[in-house]
Amino acid sequence: MNKFITSIFLITSTIIGLGVFVLPYTLANSGFYFWIWFLIVPFLIFIVHLAYSEIIFQIEEKHNLPGLAEKILGKKWKNLVWLIDFLGILFVFASYYLALSKFTNLIFSFNNSLIIQLLYAVLVIFIILFPINPFSKIESALAFLMILIFLYLSFYFLPQVNLSNFKIEFINPWLSYGVLIFAYTGYSSLQMVYDIIGKNKKTMLWVNLASILLVTFLYLLFIISIYGTFGANVSSTTLENLKDISAKYITVIVSLLAILNILTTFIALAFYLKRGLIFDYNINPVLAWLFIGLSLITIPFLGLENIAKLVSLTGSIFLGFNLFILFLSYLKLKNYIYFKIPKFLVIILMILLAFGWIVGILSEYMGG
Repeated sequence: MNKFITSIFLITSTIIGLGVFVLPYTLANSGFYFWIWFLIVPFLIFIVHLAYSEIIFQIEEKHNLPGLAEKILGKKWKNLVWLIDFLGILFVFASYYLALSKFTNLIFSFNNSLIIQLLYAVLVIFIILFPINPFSKIESALAFLMILIFLYLSFYFLPQVNLSNFKIEFINPWLSYGVLIFAYTGYSSLQMVYDIIGKNKKTMLWVNLASILLVTFLYLLFIISIYGTFGANVSSTTLENLKDISAKYITVIVSLLAILNILTTFIALAFYLKRGLIFDYNINPVLAWLFIGLSLITIPFLGLENIAKLVSLTGSIFLGFNLFILFLSYLKLKNYIYFKIPKFLVIILMILLAFGWIVGILSEYMGG
């Protein structure tokens, strides 16, 4: 039972992050389409988890996504997957910069977003100069605090919910899709779950199901509380609404905890990219650090502002591509020993993911 609960916490804490704060705003700008995707995306992610669990059980060795693609799909896939993965993480970084800027402004009332982002860039660049991540041991604790943050916000605002805020409107059909893909993606935790429970098919199935259902329940509670209270006036990352109706110290504490959680995840992903360059491509550690550092310092100058649109784009195109690769790798397996998913279902979900790339790209070019 201990291993079961630990595994559920591991998946749940990996999934829940910045994405949850964007969900109420996404509902406000999507209308009823949000609820349609809120039914589809958790199911899609659950099937991805089963497919990836099958791969992990069969391969029995640690890997990153480019390494997995090379092993199962062939060497020609490695560079493409690495490039898309790299670009996707840079877009995640851009989302983190915007969130960190907004949350820092809530604490210090310093409104220069570019300066704030550059300060965080310098901090992350300095930290990844070390050979190992000095904050890796506190990531779980901060992830737990992140869950506590939005549980606190959910119950704080729940009594203030106004049901008249929930209207049947059809606004933007695709914004929610990308944001929810972003908010539910946490398949990387499954390798760590495998280390905990071993090759136990029944436990892995129930751990994945329980985790997705728990995340969905927590998201639903948060969305109803925040959107039900603020309606169309909800801010892009939720926390901005706090400063007008709660004590200053509450806003500061919640913002600070959110900053710490996002920053440690930011650092972990930067180390992931650095390790990929060093071990997958045999690049000198100093050159790898310079390359990642140059990328990090460039992003704030791009002038990105709409965090919901950025998160949606990241989810639909880049994370959607990663999920597509996992499905493709699953289909390439010679046999299915542990989790046999109907091939037609996998193909349908792959078509949905591929269609998400097209819509994501078109919406970016058409400004939609």
